[in-house]
Amino acid sequence: MRGKADPLTEVIGGAAGASAGFETDRRQDRRRAPETAAKILDAAEALFSLRGFHGVSLRDIASEAGVQVALTHYHFGSKDALFRAVIDRRAQEHVACLSDALREALAVKGSRTERRKAIIRSFILPIVDKAMRGGTGWKHYIRLMSVVANMPQQEEYAAPFGQHFDALVLAYISALKDLHPDMEEGNVYWCFFFYQAMITHILSESGMLDRQSGGVFRSDDLDAMVDRMVDFVSAGFMGLGAGPDTPRDGSPLPLDRLRLQS
Repeated sequence: MRGKADPLTEVIGGAAGASAGFETDRRQDRRRAPETAAKILDAAEALFSLRGFHGVSLRDIASEAGVQVALTHYHFGSKDALFRAVIDRRAQEHVACLSDALREALAVKGSRTERRKAIIRSFILPIVDKAMRGGTGWKHYIRLMSVVANMPQQEEYAAPFGQHFDALVLAYISALKDLHPDMEEGNVYWCFFFYQAMITHILSESGMLDRQSGGVFRSDDLDAMVDRMVDFVSAGFMGLGAGPDTPRDGSPLPLDRLRLQS
């Protein structure tokens, strides 16, 4: 004859079952937790910045993040979507910082050379500041932006880059066109394109300068490059048709003509 179940045994057994279910729920919660997605984003940002889009797999990213590959699919779906998420994550802050820098540059008075240099400097200085002093995440993001800028821009995975930053770049070009009505419009575009090309190469910190200078100068010393680059690019405008300086009491450029992010 089957005896009665011990009530205490039932309570303990029920508690154990509840505890096991709680542990399962906790594991599932950890998988779905925002910090898991952040770990995946951080790992993807670091690897994409070093190897580009095609040089990284979801398995590589999962391994770097210390999570299962399935979690990269759970949080982001595909590599393309994860790449977009990496670009999106810091884009708004980055654009806002550059927009603020351009606004300040447009308020500068002085000769045309001084105002041109202010605009040129306002583009590179926030980038270098984030790369040098923004922490590891920003270091990776800035390098990634230089990598994406060198990718074929017609590729679908590169689309978020243009969606976030093209309007800002056009605002810089518009400011430089307003400052140089005597220049052929195409030459202003060329000047700024050359400037962007310089920046994307420099941000790779390739070590080429270190080797070619015999170690006297370093590719990762971005702060040392800012003033030199600003002077060099400013002189390039003169070489492509920028006229002589205007009087030192020149008026600031009109903000309302530049579609800056507010």
